[in-house]
Amino acid sequence: MRSESSELQRILLDNPDTLTHLLETLTGELLVADLIRQSPMSTSAHNNLVVAAGETIIHRAAVLKGFTTERHYVYAESLFVPQRLPEEVRSRLERTNEPIGRVLSDHRAKLERQPLAQPEQLAADFGDYTSEVVWSRTYRLLVDGAPTFVISEWFLRAVLEAIQGR
Repeated sequence: MRSESSELQRILLDNPDTLTHLLETLTGELLVADLIRQSPMSTSAHNNLVVAAGETIIHRAAVLKGFTTERHYVYAESLFVPQRLPEEVRSRLERTNEPIGRVLSDHRAKLERQPLAQPEQLAADFGDYTSEVVWSRTYRLLVDGAPTFVISEWFLRAVLEAIQGR
């Protein structure tokens, strides 16, 4: 399992593209974001989005899953500053089940990842996901140079199976 997890880390670090595109390539199927929640919240004084305390940001939690197989590949939680996104991108994130990566790629935004501290373990109330996690990461995503997203991703066992099958 450790070497498989290391292979996943290497693939992710070498990947200049979005996670959505990478997983669609590995799995051979379109991915959708099964939204668990998406709601506004206020920021604290110390945040990785470089916004003032009390500013409104969006908290989004979703599972990236296969459109055809419905296999769950990644559980992700994102915080983002909607005012730093073009209206078209904001609108698509609000009204569709498209993954963030696809929406940003379609917009041809310049993206840059900045690694942050590892995310916490998933809470026990996430049931099956907690035992399926093989690796996790958190990063800040700059969109056209502005710190716009903080994304935590928990990669599930199905991702390793997709890597092994390629």
